[in-house]
Amino acid sequence: METTKNKQTSNFRSTFVRIHFILLTACILIPQIVVFGQNTNSSKDCIECHKKTMNKSKLHGPVAVDCFSCHTSNGEKHPLENIEGFTLIKQGADLCYSCHKETHTSITSNKYIHTVIKKKKDCLGCHEVHSSNDSKFVLGKSPDLCLTCHTKLKKTIEKSTLVHSQVTKEGGCIECHTPHSSPVKKLLVSKGRELCLTCHDKTITSNDRKISNIGKLLDENKVAHRALRKKCTSCHNPHASNKRNFLKYNFPTSNYATPVIENYELCFNCHDSDILTQETTNMTEFRDGDKNLHFVHLNKEKGRSCINCHNVHASSGEHLIPETVKFGNWDMPLRYISLENGGSCASGCHKELKYQR
Repeated sequence: METTKNKQTSNFRSTFVRIHFILLTACILIPQIVVFGQNTNSSKDCIECHKKTMNKSKLHGPVAVDCFSCHTSNGEKHPLENIEGFTLIKQGADLCYSCHKETHTSITSNKYIHTVIKKKKDCLGCHEVHSSNDSKFVLGKSPDLCLTCHTKLKKTIEKSTLVHSQVTKEGGCIECHTPHSSPVKKLLVSKGRELCLTCHDKTITSNDRKISNIGKLLDENKVAHRALRKKCTSCHNPHASNKRNFLKYNFPTSNYATPVIENYELCFNCHDSDILTQETTNMTEFRDGDKNLHFVHLNKEKGRSCINCHNVHASSGEHLIPETVKFGNWDMPLRYISLENGGSCASGCHKELKYQR
């Protein structure tokens, strides 16, 4: 009888020890399950606290499903104030590229890479990562987003009387520039002249201005201004300007201009200003003997500006001399003929005159 009692007492103690051990283990582990929830629970536990990361209309794919695609525990207790319980699986853009492989391939295959990507190696300067109201998860629309970094351009736009419509309209920057990388300088979508002609291949009417169809002009005329062979930005500022037609430099605004270098800055950015000298034997082929006929035309009380004789973009005739030029509303005829050692002109300004070099 005594032996049975002792055996029952021993079994009771053994059971008590096991129960005590289980309770003690539970006391240790249960807080760990809560404190180290990132290791044991689903992303739902994260969302309970981090609801603000999901308060916009579009969710980044992993956010509502698996936070641990990007985040992993660093061993610190969480959630505790001022303690970071997680670390990123990879740093900067490398984390984004682990899913966005096509974007990475596209960026690295191009010669020119957006500075914010190349130097900072980060996507967060332009993109949100958890939720957004934009389908591309950008922090804002261009041009506003672009101008947060391009402050010099922003000041130019603010101080200019003319601003290219592409610059001010929503999303306009992206129509000319790629946001990540490009095979073309300045992250352009395509090369200079080709890019401009995606819009300037038709007549454009804007308020009281009418912009000619430059694409048609170039297609229909055999002689193009040499400055236009590759790009338009030799003469025009593509963003903004204080000069008419978005010009970079001074150029006569009418058929008449005082013959000073300052009035012809645009021309003399490429052409030698010595062309204004009275006599020459080599500065120009437009001379009668050594008499410089450019000087004759420009150096008058009402100096005839370049546009009286030349089309600045393209022409059917040599030397950018077209069949007619605009003089107010009049299409003034030129009737210029090029000869072996000179030429002749019978324009609306004068009867036929010949010159010989």
